[in-house]
Amino acid sequence: MALIEKSFESLNATNWYKNVTKSGTAETVDFSGADPNVELRIVNGETSSVGSITYPDFIINPELNSFEFNTQIYWTATQDVGGDNYQITFGNTMPFRLYFNFWDDYGVAQNYPSHLRGQGVYVLNTAYYPVVRSTISPGPRGAGENTWFPVRVLYDRNAVNTWTVMINGTTVLTYTDPNVNTWQRVANNNGVTVSAVSGGGLKMRLFLRRLGLSYKAMMPVLTLQTGVMPKKFYPSADDSTFSSNRAAYMRTLYPRITDTATAADITKQKLIYNRHDASSRMERLKLQAIGKSSLRVKETENIQYKAPNVNDVREALSRSRSQGYVVPPKFQSR
Repeated sequence: MALIEKSFESLNATNWYKNVTKSGTAETVDFSGADPNVELRIVNGETSSVGSITYPDFIINPELNSFEFNTQIYWTATQDVGGDNYQITFGNTMPFRLYFNFWDDYGVAQNYPSHLRGQGVYVLNTAYYPVVRSTISPGPRGAGENTWFPVRVLYDRNAVNTWTVMINGTTVLTYTDPNVNTWQRVANNNGVTVSAVSGGGLKMRLFLRRLGLSYKAMMPVLTLQTGVMPKKFYPSADDSTFSSNRAAYMRTLYPRITDTATAADITKQKLIYNRHDASSRMERLKLQAIGKSSLRVKETENIQYKAPNVNDVREALSRSRSQGYVVPPKFQSR
């Protein structure tokens, strides 16, 4: 099966709030504001409270090449100097966690190494143990409290720096992930979550807005073609009916391909249409007859629109064997 890299956009500033689920302290909070600045408060300074939103339909699989996640953060301290943290997590079965920590004493009680303690941006493993820490400014607090600031996460499985984290336009963390291939092959490892914690001594309100998620993945190509374009014979219409109907058939089918479907699976599906009048039914039957007769494939076949060109090879062999000379057709005894 031939594949090609395609770009997709799952979330943007005007649709994210329609596609996420809320939990914790965010669950009973209503969205506020208007596009493109619809916002949500996920924690409100309560003691030891957690709120989050999740986009569950982000599929992490071997076909994923890269993605970009964006959001804007706004926080206000309600006790002491604010805190406790916010996190961005990719995947749920084998989660990859980015931990934006406000607390200066983080890791002290656990006796973590000195370079993995205190305020900073962390990568956490599946056991919540810190793997790497960054202290590059502006750090997890961004532009400071009571100010919106952007947070951007870049992932590229083929780059030296698999993960790049940017806060307020500055790159604060890069990480070469040794588990990238394993991470993308874990079954049902889907979704992206943004969460925040308002702690005991460090309490804060935290809002977010303008979530964006775009990605590039390898997808099946339905323009690699087993059926040859049939010849036109009298009394066939000398127009583009056949090719246009086949194109219409492919446009109908292509959006139905998922991360687990193959071209062979797709071309065997039965389609359901809303219109049932006689003329629409005849048009549909014609489209399906043309499409399925020329595009339906077996598991081991690819789709093609034209037969291999063997005439050029035959002519070249003929010229080579005759040392470049070929008898003109009118003198050949045929």
